[in-house]
Amino acid sequence: MPRSPVLALCLLPAVAACGGGTDANPPTFAREIAPIVYASCTPCHRPGGPGPFALLSYDDVQRRRQKIAEVTQQRLMPPWLPTTHGLLGDRRLASGELDLLQRWIAAGAPRGDVAAEPEAPKFSSEWQLRAPDLVLEVDRAVTMAASGRDVIRNLVLPVAIDSAKVVAAVEIRPESAAVHHAVLLVDERHQARALDARDAEPGFPGMSAGGAVPPDGHFLGWTPGKRVVESQPGMAWRLQPRSDFVLQLHLTPTGREEIVRPRIGLYFTSSPPTVVTYPIVLFSEAIDIEPGVVDYVVRDEFLVPVPVTVHSVYPHAHYLGTRMLVNVTLPDAAPRELLRIDRWDFDWQDDYVLREPLALPAGTCITMEYHFDNSADNPNNPSKPPVRVRAGNESKDEMATFALQVTVPDLAARRLLGEAALRHDLAKVGYDRDKLLELASLLRDLQRFPSALELARQVRARDPADAGAAFEEGACLERLGRSADAELAYRACLQHDPAHDRARVQLGNVLFALGRAAEAIPHYEAALRSDDRQAAVHNNLGIALVSTQRLELAEPHLRAAASLEPTLFTAWFYLGAVYAASGRPEEARAALQKADLLRPGDARVKEALARLPR
Repeated sequence: MPRSPVLALCLLPAVAACGGGTDANPPTFAREIAPIVYASCTPCHRPGGPGPFALLSYDDVQRRRQKIAEVTQQRLMPPWLPTTHGLLGDRRLASGELDLLQRWIAAGAPRGDVAAEPEAPKFSSEWQLRAPDLVLEVDRAVTMAASGRDVIRNLVLPVAIDSAKVVAAVEIRPESAAVHHAVLLVDERHQARALDARDAEPGFPGMSAGGAVPPDGHFLGWTPGKRVVESQPGMAWRLQPRSDFVLQLHLTPTGREEIVRPRIGLYFTSSPPTVVTYPIVLFSEAIDIEPGVVDYVVRDEFLVPVPVTVHSVYPHAHYLGTRMLVNVTLPDAAPRELLRIDRWDFDWQDDYVLREPLALPAGTCITMEYHFDNSADNPNNPSKPPVRVRAGNESKDEMATFALQVTVPDLAARRLLGEAALRHDLAKVGYDRDKLLELASLLRDLQRFPSALELARQVRARDPADAGAAFEEGACLERLGRSADAELAYRACLQHDPAHDRARVQLGNVLFALGRAAEAIPHYEAALRSDDRQAAVHNNLGIALVSTQRLELAEPHLRAAASLEPTLFTAWFYLGAVYAASGRPEEARAALQKADLLRPGDARVKEALARLPR
């Protein structure tokens, strides 16, 4: 759906014409209006900005004063949806600023003393913060037609880093006026790559991003006028090597063919995250709106099982959404408004950061209520005449989601919260393969192996060729001490997905535990061919080679393990054993002494040191 003329006025302040009378001392552009425009309008309305024209001078603003009066009187500008206060970046103007603009237009928009006009702000055409530490670009640009329907496209960008990084900020540069908004997700399992490979065009379509998720619950995206800020101390997030970004673009026709080649700038920090984050998502899939229905309502609620602190929120619906209300009700307390939007507009959706994080105790109930209008009187309705609309991932469908980024006291609380969130989701959607396997993995972390195994088997019962379910079944069986059964499950996983490196590693571990080290070695080697920076795999391969008396081959893998993870006790211990067996007592002593520091008093280390010649 093309942008409306009203929406072209990005970030314009609100004014209304004043009734009768003469202003004895009217405001002027030079004295009062330029500071308002330059602070609230020009960041978007400038060359290279998302606005379709510049507002950098008196002539620019004076020429469009009637349209400014029209759209601001209707509160369409500035584009700020929530009525809730206490959110960072609130674009609404103060009542005094609105009054100044009203008086200025009513007085004929006088310029005032030209010499007193402030200089228009200058903007960098490049990155907002500084030169990024890493810039990612798409391999193939997307071509957007001059007219027609909106397009949702997911672009996959491999992240070229060889070790984990801590990300303090991300800037998305759309590099095209066709980009309406964008969402950035992370895919550590490379599921999105497979979807990209099956589609001849760059990326793949739809609002389902192929298993990619917000990193550590952080909302990353771009909307017109969005400012890039670095995370607060402790709130950065980890980006693992060999991950993929999935950049979901909502593209709209601009009247001319557009070549869309966005860039992503990453800013790293040496300060690690000190908080544990998690995304809570309320949603409803019970959406089935007949044509002509004016007020269709969906609701959801979530009972928080552990103390959480809310940092930011992200509401989402499509074109038929009209109103949103989200409340929190603490135990033995009245409901409290968390977010309210009285006039939802899909064109200006955004995420919102709380000025002061909100602490919620265990037992707090979060509720959402969304309203939709599928009548012909809804100006945002893309269907003329209206058609039946159901829940779905395409923009022609509808959605009702509300995501909260929260922090929890520790990893144990995160797991309990994750279990509650997944059970909440499954109770609403029924069977969901990804959520079942995620819950199985979480229950395995909680050492509830029989329950996790049951969930994995539910998925395999539906699809015996599901490699992910076979892997999860093998992991549960291994932890239950059923090594022979675990071996069969891991082999089934590799049969259906030969590139499943985690299954290769675990199969190697099971074979080694069963006394079949020689069979384990090829699986470790295959996993390292995919990623040779896995300390644990180098370590296990080295130990397997030692057990088969292939000391010369074991040494480089044990050295690599110790280098990649210097606190790995077994790497130093077995490296000492290799050095000793190779007739290098001083090197053996140094390695064993490092092992002794890591695990003081270990009898095996003491015995090995005692055997070394003096």
